[in-house]
Amino acid sequence: MLPEIEHPKKRLYVLAFAETGNRTQAAEIAGVGRTTPYSREWREDLVLQAALRQAEEAAADLLEREAFRRAVEGVEKPTGWYQGQPGGMVREYSDVLTIFLLKGLRPERYQDRVHMRGALANLDLNLLPDEAIDRIANGENVMAVLASMVPRAGEAVPGLLKAPSEPSEVGGRPPRRPGG
Repeated sequence: MLPEIEHPKKRLYVLAFAETGNRTQAAEIAGVGRTTPYSREWREDLVLQAALRQAEEAAADLLEREAFRRAVEGVEKPTGWYQGQPGGMVREYSDVLTIFLLKGLRPERYQDRVHMRGALANLDLNLLPDEAIDRIANGENVMAVLASMVPRAGEAVPGLLKAPSEPSEVGGRPPRRPGG
């Protein structure tokens, strides 16, 4: 699995990192300083760097298996204690881990989506600067991005809102009828 690393502490560090996913803990296990893996000698060792990339993948696989176990198989937890003994056990599952696993395995189906209603429904994204579009695409709140673009409090950014072509487009509601 790992490329051949001759230096014993480097090899131990890589193996420990693959099992723990934690660089500080791996350094302790290998008996090196916490900053040693960031030294020039270690950074310029191409064989070591290749091994560390593989170790990082192994650690991620380990974490993914554990997340799957907690999400699907659940974890037994005590329901209460009596005289130092658990009163009973209950199996708990992690909805949050299930969500993360689904988003990772099927992002096209479970990705976060932005639904714009009201005033945002008439926002012409083509008029936004690229920097603002990038911020929104990276998950930043649309309202926060727009608020950061306003030069001074109470002053609108000209040209961002397009006029609705029909009254029914405003807020996604049909137009009001007179007397109704």
